[in-house]
Amino acid sequence: MGTKFTYALILTICGAVMRLALYFTGFETEKLATGQYFQWFGFIIMFVVLWLGISAVRDETPEKGMSYGRALGTGVLISLISGVLSGIYNFLHLKFINTQFADYQMAIVRTQWEKAGMGEAQMEQAEGFTRMMMGPVVQAIFTPILVVIFGLIVSLIIAAFVKRPATGEVPPPM
Repeated sequence: MGTKFTYALILTICGAVMRLALYFTGFETEKLATGQYFQWFGFIIMFVVLWLGISAVRDETPEKGMSYGRALGTGVLISLISGVLSGIYNFLHLKFINTQFADYQMAIVRTQWEKAGMGEAQMEQAEGFTRMMMGPVVQAIFTPILVVIFGLIVSLIIAAFVKRPATGEVPPPM
């Protein structure tokens, strides 16, 4: 469990650092519309960290082998642990650091609603629900779910490349 937890922690820290960088550069506040495109870097980070984590777990075994299922399970477990830790961080970030995130997000969403032809009454009604969904508690609940889903998808791909049959031979100690 140590290696899996380590890589989950690395994934969480990378996500938190990226989120803080977006916040301090304004891409999570005034420039949120542009900053949303930077979220793709999070998927690249997830792919790299999961690849390294699954490979490290594989290389820990004496015969350095790993089945597809074990590689997939390892990636999902790393994602699950990271998702829970990221959910906690998300809550803290939205509650204490970027307390105005829902306001910035609503400005973008209202513009999209206006382009779609929604009336003011419809927008007011939808805004209450949308703000609730962007709140710290709801985001903390949904973050682990989304991280596990994306981690599963990424792990399905990585496991196909990282899997390796066991040689049956135990390599000499280094």
